[in-house]
Amino acid sequence: MMQLIIVNGFMVMGIALRWQALRSFFYRKNYIEVNIVILLVLLVPYSLSSYVSNSFIFGFVNLLFFIEIVLVLRELIRPNGEVLPSRWGLVIAYSIVGVGFLVRVGQGWIAGPQNMTLLPNDGLLTVLLLTISVHIVASGAFAISLAYERGISELKQMTLLDPLTELYNRRAFELALAGQKPDLESLTLILLDIDHFKRVNDVYGHEAGDVALKRCANILTTVFRKKDVVARIGGEEFAVILPDTTLNEAYDFAERARKAVEDDAFEHGSNIVRLTISAGVCQTVAGVTSLSDITKKADVSLYMAKNKGRNRVEIFAA
Repeated sequence: MMQLIIVNGFMVMGIALRWQALRSFFYRKNYIEVNIVILLVLLVPYSLSSYVSNSFIFGFVNLLFFIEIVLVLRELIRPNGEVLPSRWGLVIAYSIVGVGFLVRVGQGWIAGPQNMTLLPNDGLLTVLLLTISVHIVASGAFAISLAYERGISELKQMTLLDPLTELYNRRAFELALAGQKPDLESLTLILLDIDHFKRVNDVYGHEAGDVALKRCANILTTVFRKKDVVARIGGEEFAVILPDTTLNEAYDFAERARKAVEDDAFEHGSNIVRLTISAGVCQTVAGVTSLSDITKKADVSLYMAKNKGRNRVEIFAA
């Protein structure tokens, strides 16, 4: 019996460690003490072997394996916002093994005799061992694929996100704009620029300038909707693509952003830093002939706002 306890102990700890590894992979809190609890639970039926039948012990141990597999599947199925198709290969691999353990539970508690051996050498054992062998190969391959997909996803994010503000960068903005339909009359673009940003850097230092950019980025992500594309396209210049949005609606969004930035003074050292932004708004129907044209004319309206004294929103008029 001791040899069987050791083998089952390694199995139960192996599945528990895979569960912990998946929690770490998906950035979830780990509970290392759970491994010890599972191992102690495994020892319970063996310690009561004088009072319970072999079939009960056999079913109990396989039920514990099955519960562990369910915990692993739960980590794989829970959404976390990432598109990782290989996780479903792991789901299938673990599900097959889980079904095998569940069948063994039925064999011990329903179909098996009370005096059955703790490791019956029958056809089900052969099938289970074969299934586990296939599972080990498949889960290893899919785990490598999962890590590869995570790496590709992170690299893609690095190429499309501005590292300071965590908004989309110019490349992502251009890709998003290129993906819009040129004849979409309700497409609107807003260009925003922090007024006198160089003065912020010169007077308060570049650290204050970085804080200012982050605070403006946070305001923009709060004001605009999830379907809008908010990007930092230059040093202190931002852009927002608003699909299915009228010119008046876009103006209202830009005005709300301008007012929010104006009201958002922040402390830096012993100083109070106040910011304002200027914005230019353009829509595809406002005399615009192409998607590149909308950017140029939104830029014209932005400079118009600058020339009229800054801290204002201007609309491009055809």
